[in-house]
Amino acid sequence: MEKQQRTISITSTKSSPEVAVANLDPLLQSINDVNDDITYFDRKSSIFYHPANIIDENDEENIDSNQKVHIYTKCFCYIKRFSGILYSLIAALLFTCSNFIITQLDVVLLDVFLIRFIIQGLISYVYITYKDYHVFPSNINNLLMFSRSFMAAMGSVCFYLGLELLPLPELSTLRYTQVIWTALLVLIIFRERITLPIIIASILTLIGVICVAQPTILFTKSKPINETLQMSLKNDDQRLKGVFVAIFCAFSISMGIVLNKKLLEQKVRQSVIMFHFILTTTFMLLITQTYYWVFSKTNHRKFNIKEIYLTENFIYATILATLQLIPMVLTQKSIKREHPSIVTVVQASEILFSLILQNIFLAKKSNGLAIIGSILVLTSIFILGGHKLWLDRQNRTHQSIKIQRK
Repeated sequence: MEKQQRTISITSTKSSPEVAVANLDPLLQSINDVNDDITYFDRKSSIFYHPANIIDENDEENIDSNQKVHIYTKCFCYIKRFSGILYSLIAALLFTCSNFIITQLDVVLLDVFLIRFIIQGLISYVYITYKDYHVFPSNINNLLMFSRSFMAAMGSVCFYLGLELLPLPELSTLRYTQVIWTALLVLIIFRERITLPIIIASILTLIGVICVAQPTILFTKSKPINETLQMSLKNDDQRLKGVFVAIFCAFSISMGIVLNKKLLEQKVRQSVIMFHFILTTTFMLLITQTYYWVFSKTNHRKFNIKEIYLTENFIYATILATLQLIPMVLTQKSIKREHPSIVTVVQASEILFSLILQNIFLAKKSNGLAIIGSILVLTSIFILGGHKLWLDRQNRTHQSIKIQRK
C-alpha cells in the first residue's frame, strides 16, 4: 500500500540559470554525490511536497480508520517532513560553535585547517574510488574545473584568515553577502533581467555591510583614555583588512557557486568537483603556511612540531575542525530533503548563533550598529530566498493518481 501511495510531480526539465543562486556554500558541501541536477526538482521538500489525491475505489471504507492516527505518529510525520530544515539548523549550530571554540584556542588556524583538509581529502578519495568514479573524467572541462576549484579554495582560505582578523559574527555577516554576489553574477554571466527583490536585497546588504564594517570615514569611534594611538591604528588597520578579506571570501564563494553550476550542467559528479576543491585548498594552505614558516618576517609562528603541533590546544582544535565533517554531512542531508533556498536561509542562522555566543561568553560585546547590519543582511537573504521559492512554485504542477485494485 505504501509503495502504491506515490506522489508524481511534473516539473520543467529546462535548466534555469537562477538555480545557481540556490546552490550552497562550498565551505559546507559534503563529499556525497549528486548524480543529476534534475534531482533539485524531485526532492521531497516540506515546502513543495503536496501529496497527490489518491483515490482507491475499493478502500473507501478505511478512510475513517486511517484518520485515527496516534499523536506520536503525527509528531513523527511532522518531524520527518521538516527534517531538511532541522538538519540544516543543527549543521549551522555545530559549525558556528566549533569555529567559535577554535578561535578561542591559542593556535595557528591555518595549520589546523590544513590537517583537516588532508584528512577530508583522503576520505573523499576513498569515496570516489569506492564508487569507481574517475578523478579526471573525459567529459570534464579542465580550465573550468581549475577555475571553480581555485575560486572556491580562495573563498575557504579567506574565511579561515578572516577568523583571525574579525569577530565571528561580523565575519559570518560579511560572508553571507555571497547570496547577493551570486545573484548579481548570475545576472551578468547568464544575462538575466534584474528584478525588484534583487535590487532591494542588494541595497539592504550594502547598508548592512556598512553597519558591520563601520568605516572610520562614516563613523567616529570613541577610544578609552588609556588606549594609545598606536594600538588604535593597529586595531583599525586589522579590522579594515579583515573586512576586505571577508568580502573577497564572499565574492570568491559566489564565483565558485556559478562555476559549479556550469560543471553540473556538463554532468560532472558533485563528489569529483568536491575532491578537486579539497585538493586545491590543501595545496593553497600548504603554500601559504610554507611561506610563513620559511620566508615571512612577521610575528606569525614559525614551523615547530613540538611547540605548535604537539600542544593540547592544537590537538583539541584539530579534532573540532575534523568533526566539522558532521555538519557538512547534515547539510548534504538537508539539501536532499529541502529546497536549496530554504537551506540557504536556515544556514544564515549562523549569524545569529555567532552573535549569541559572542555576547554570552566574550567580554567584547557586539554594538548596536553591528547587530542592525546583521539583521539587514539576514533580511536580504530572506527576500531572495522567498523570491526564489515563489518562482519555483510557479513552475511546479501536480497530478492525482487513481488506483484500482483487481
